[in-house]
Amino acid sequence: MESKYRQFNVLMYIIMAVIFGLFIISGTQSGHPWTLTCYQCRACNINCPLGYDVAAYVAAAATNNPDTYMSASKLQLTLEESYTTDENMIIEINGEKMTAGEAVENSRPMDLVVQVKKLRAKDAAKFDPLCGNCESYLKENKKTALCPINLPITDVIRDLKDDGKFG
Repeated sequence: MESKYRQFNVLMYIIMAVIFGLFIISGTQSGHPWTLTCYQCRACNINCPLGYDVAAYVAAAATNNPDTYMSASKLQLTLEESYTTDENMIIEINGEKMTAGEAVENSRPMDLVVQVKKLRAKDAAKFDPLCGNCESYLKENKKTALCPINLPITDVIRDLKDDGKFG
């Protein structure tokens, strides 16, 4: 009986080692292996002028997936701009959430300003002002880190801003 538990434990250890190994490989492939140290406290979200879930940039880099969707609460675009960026972008029009593609299918005017709710990390980077508010804030005329472990989040955003890819 004890050997069955031992075999189970060994099997679980191997599975966990493989999963952790895959995380390390994907984080390294993105060019931002430090993203694996982020514990998603979301302190970086506090001062984002666009209301982005900034921690999603870090998660996208850790998984080497720039198509990861992230939320936004203060980004406004025209329907045309949101549709040409990503027709699956989730937008809000008069309190109703839909994709940009659905809004176009419903013959909404292309110059209509919409509230963006979810967009891909690579698209969010295009509109990101790179203000650095996700990394620090001014307190008594001194820059103070928001991130408890001082991760260089703007490096990920800058990397995506260039070509929508990591590395």
